[in-house]
Amino acid sequence: MMPNKSEINEASYFAEETLRNGKRIALRAITANDKPILQELMKHLSSQSRFFRFFTIKDTLTERDLARFTEIDFYNHVGLLASVIENNQTTPAGTGRYIICAGVQCAEVSFAVEEEYQGIGIGTILLKHLTAIARKNKLETFIAYVLSDNEKMLEVFRKSGLPMKQTIGEHGVVEVTLQL
Repeated sequence: MMPNKSEINEASYFAEETLRNGKRIALRAITANDKPILQELMKHLSSQSRFFRFFTIKDTLTERDLARFTEIDFYNHVGLLASVIENNQTTPAGTGRYIICAGVQCAEVSFAVEEEYQGIGIGTILLKHLTAIARKNKLETFIAYVLSDNEKMLEVFRKSGLPMKQTIGEHGVVEVTLQL
């Protein structure tokens, strides 16, 4: 049974928050026009961060990747772009997304945050906003697959305040289940 679509509109989704370091961050829906931004963000991820995100060595996003990550409906696939605001300028710093799992009221969630901006709360804020959107869309569970070495991401989930279950699977992959 699929959840009922909410009235959340991707064209109008926008929020601002304050990071742990006092800087402001703007969050908005990812659009098809963001392909160059996502490609640039990929260049600013370390090889380790890219491996943690994609579970393989990946230096660039293909045209197919870019289409999949930016041409979204904001219901079955929700994507948010986080940009740090400094001196009235915004600098893209990370993304968070979820994709609804087939036939159930859950979604797989994932994040990527540029090295320079890790550790100041961007992943936490993205998770908070994705959780609010998912709840409005009547989802009940997030699932994330995280390499066991990715302690930063596991810590974001642990500190989220959401009931969490971890299962260690093959090849050091931790399946994280968060109850919304």
